[in-house]
Amino acid sequence: MFRKVHVPVLGLVQNMSVFQCPKCKHETHIFGADGVRDLAKTLGLDVLGDIPLHVNIRETCDSGQPVVISQPQSDAVSLVHCT
Repeated sequence: MFRKVHVPVLGLVQNMSVFQCPKCKHETHIFGADGVRDLAKTLGLDVLGDIPLHVNIRETCDSGQPVVISQPQSDAVSLVHCT
C-alpha cells in the first residue's frame, strides 16, 4: 500500500515477537517465529527489530513513557532487539 502512494518504507518491525513467562523465563512464539522475516524477504525490506509481548513494555507505552526511555536498565529493554 505504501509503495502505491510513494511513501518510502524503511523496513519492518515484528511486534509481539515472543512472550517470555515472567516466572520461568520460557519463551513462546504465540504468533509464529519468522512471519516478519519472510514478509521482509518477499518485499525486499530489512527487519528493523523485534518487540516482545511483555507487560512492562505495554504498561509504560500506554502511560506515554516507553520502557526504553523510562526504564533503560530493565529486563524488558534487554528483550527488545534492534538491528
